Amino acid sequence: MKLSEILKPMRAEIETDDGVREKVLPLSRSAVRKCSESIKETHRGNFDSAEKLLSEARETAEQAAKEMKGSEFVSRSKSLDVAYQEIAEAVNLLSLLRDGTFTPPEKFGIPTRAYLTGLADTIGELRRAVLDSLREERVDSAVNLLGFMEEILDELHTFDFPNALVPELRRKCDVGRSIIERTRGDITAAIQQSKLVKELRGFEDRLRGNQ
Repeated sequence: MKLSEILKPMRAEIETDDGVREKVLPLSRSAVRKCSESIKETHRGNFDSAEKLLSEARETAEQAAKEMKGSEFVSRSKSLDVAYQEIAEAVNLLSLLRDGTFTPPEKFGIPTRAYLTGLADTIGELRRAVLDSLREERVDSAVNLLGFMEEILDELHTFDFPNALVPELRRKCDVGRSIIERTRGDITAAIQQSKLVKELRGFEDRLRGNQ
């Protein structure tokens, strides 16, 4: 049998895989962009807009997942991992800032690993929300958000598995720990500054009272 005849069906298979991949990747990138826009809207307090964008991201990811079924090879790849990870991050940021609760993965069809790593990335976005609260002198809100950050890290630390089973989780947890330490320092400084301001105001009031 000629080699060309042997390779012909293999070429056809790979061409099919390539066609599926070319459909999936743009959809995955589109879902990631929508999540990024959703996160921005959440930080601005535009929760309805953020939720709409997340719904669009989910629909786009679902469409990509359907396309992947056309190729066994692409289906085994991690082409949608980043998209689902971004959805997990965006949806938890939204639900935490709006409702004070976490969103389970099944609500958005997020695979386990992508949910865990996306949750770890939420810590960074919560720090941004903390800093916004401190700038607006809402220290109590900042302390509450720090509590969510610590809860995420504490719970993720219970997933003490090798990197081969939950890729990137340990590294993201290390990053999250560093973020939390900096955030705790920022909040402590803000509380001390607030106390100092109150003491100075009290001192000024006493001075005026003695005049």
